[in-house]
Formats: sequence, C-alpha cells, structure tokens
Amino acid sequence: MNYEGLLLEKKDGIATITLNVPEKLNALTEKIRMNLPLVIGEIAKDDDVRVVIVTGAGRGFCSGADVTAMTDRERPGEPAEVSRYARVQGAGWPVEKPGFPDLNKPVIAAINGPCVGGGLSLAMSCDIRIASETARFSVAQVTRGLVPDWSMSYFLPTIIGISRALEMMFTAELISAAEAERLGIVSRVVPPDNLMKAAQELAVKIAQQPPLSVQLTKKIVLRRIFDELTRQLDLEAWGNSICLSTEDHREAVRAFLEKRPPQFKGR
Repeated sequence: MNYEGLLLEKKDGIATITLNVPEKLNALTEKIRMNLPLVIGEIAKDDDVRVVIVTGAGRGFCSGADVTAMTDRERPGEPAEVSRYARVQGAGWPVEKPGFPDLNKPVIAAINGPCVGGGLSLAMSCDIRIASETARFSVAQVTRGLVPDWSMSYFLPTIIGISRALEMMFTAELISAAEAERLGIVSRVVPPDNLMKAAQELAVKIAQQPPLSVQLTKKIVLRRIFDELTRQLDLEAWGNSICLSTEDHREAVRAFLEKRPPQFKGR
C-alpha cells in the first residue's frame, strides 16, 4: 500500500519507514501526520516484521511542523485582546499521540540530518537513536510560539534532565550530533555513509532474537511510562490549543517565512 509522504519497505524481517518530503526537509505535513498511524498499524499487525527503522529522505531527518501550512490557520480580522492569565486558564484539546511507543516492535531512528521540533519529538519516541555526524538537533516549538509536543515534554527531560531540557526548549539552541550523543539523546554517532548500514546491522541483531521476548521486553520497559506519558500528551495539547490563537504564534510563522527575527509581544 502507498502512503503519501512516506515510503514503507519490508525486507528480511525489517520494515523501513522513510519520511519522504525532501524538498521540505521532511516536515510533518498533514499527509504524513495522517498516514503515519496507518503505516504503524500495518507494521504492528505484520508478524513477519520484527524491527523497524525510521529515517528521512534526502539531507534531513525531519524539520518538524510544516510552517508554511501554518499560515492556513490564520483568519481575517484582528484577534481579540486576551490576557495571558486568561489564555493559561483555557481548556485543552484532543491528544495526538506520537505513535512509536505504542508500536509492539523495536524502533530504531536513523537520523541523517536536521532533526528539529516535532522531528526531534518523533525521534525521541523511537526506542534507539543513531545519528549521522551531519545531524543537528533543536527543540524549535517555543520559538514558533508553541509548546513542545508529540511527547517531547516527557522524553527529553527524562533522558537529559530537566535543567538541560528546559534550556534547549527555551532557547531553541541547535546542538551537534556529538553533543546529542554526550547528552544521551542518541546512543551513537557514525559517518554519514555508514548510517543506514549501522542501523540495519543493529536491526539484524535484534531481528535474530526471539521476537516474542523482544516485543514483551519493550512492553514491560515502556509500560511504566504510559500513564505519565498520556498525561504529558494531554498537557502538551492543552498548551498548544492556547498558543495557536496568539499573536506571538502568528508573528513567529510570519518571521520564519520572511526570514527575519521575530518580534514577540507576549500576547
């Protein structure tokens, strides 16, 4: 089955999912967000698949949200003036899960280039992460006038600690693959030409193990986080439901498209 924005290949017990919008550095387009759960569902039901590799086409892993599509959310007329206090008291909205923690197969992220915002969230939701030396990482949501989503608020502080995670979230600092390895965001860094080979070799090692034991091990290890993760996803969605209506978010989108520094006003 074909999935727009995604390529799915299955071979020798290994499924490879490739984010396939290289002209946008594999931004999370609406089609990818709609089709990724369908791909995950197909893999989950396929007993011939024992391990999954996730990577990106071209020179990027995933640049996060499709900022060009965000302009479609804007409506004519001036937004109503609302205090920050009132916004923070606002209600939430439905949760969109990142997908891979629920998948009953081990998932390896082969990070081949920029891994930013929602792209980093997607990578963090994978079980193991291997990066090319050319990979770069950033939590970009706050600088877009949003909050970290797709499980970022759970996985990043859990893996690298609250202080460093908040620094990355508040500043959108771009870090190297070597720094990501030092922090524990990725388990290893390899030369660009060796990335897929390294991911496939690891996938083969895992695929050679008893599949039921591997799948149950993932379920046992991740089971303890699900209640907390579900709460964090709900809080992320609540935060973004507030941020999406702000002038600062609209300014962030305009500034990005116009390639200029944003001017935030706190409303």
